[in-house]
This record gives sequence, structure tokens and C-alpha cells, in this order.
Amino acid sequence: MEKNLFNELDKKRLKGISLGALLPVLLLLIVGLYGFHINKPWVIGENNFAAAPSSYFGVIWVYLISVNYYHVFFCLSANMLAVWFLTSKNKNTIANGIVIPTAIYAVLLVVVRLI
Repeated sequence: MEKNLFNELDKKRLKGISLGALLPVLLLLIVGLYGFHINKPWVIGENNFAAAPSSYFGVIWVYLISVNYYHVFFCLSANMLAVWFLTSKNKNTIANGIVIPTAIYAVLLVVVRLI
């Protein structure tokens, strides 16, 4: 009986981890699609000319490496909104699972900013 409860909690936590890992990525892809079709971002190259990316993945890359764009942080904050929503619905195990990939993404963003 107790083992079944732990297995069920582990399944819920794994569901939260996968939700926390996929939600910011999907949101970033949607925001990147908006950026590509509506408002292309631009960067200043080494020759001091402004350049806009010509591909969808170029827009995503600009969002990931540019300090001026906070789309990645917005996508991570979606995880915190999901944690708040699930906690209010008493789905604490899934909410705890979402926190793990959020922390990993935050550390990776700090590393990318430092490079």
C-alpha cells in the first residue's frame, strides 16, 4: 500500500518535471514565432550595423543571447505561474516537480549570460 503511494507520487512528480521542462520551451517557440512574423528583433554586429535574423531559429538565438530581450525570463516565469496555479489546486507534487527544471534553466541562463 505504501509503495503504491510512493509510485503514484513519483509519477506525479515526473509529470511536473516534464511540464516544467516543456512549458518554457513551447512558450519561447511561440514568442519566437511572433517575433519572426511581426516584430523581428535586431542585433548590432561587430561592424556596427544593425542586422535582423533571416530565419526563425535566428530569432530564437537572438532571444537567447541578447540581454535586451527578456522573452526567456518571461517564459521561465510561466513556470512559476504554473506552480502557483497547481498549488492553489492542491496538486503540490506536480508543482514541486515543476520547480526542478525551472532551477536548472535559471542556472543555464546565468551561464549563457556570463559567456
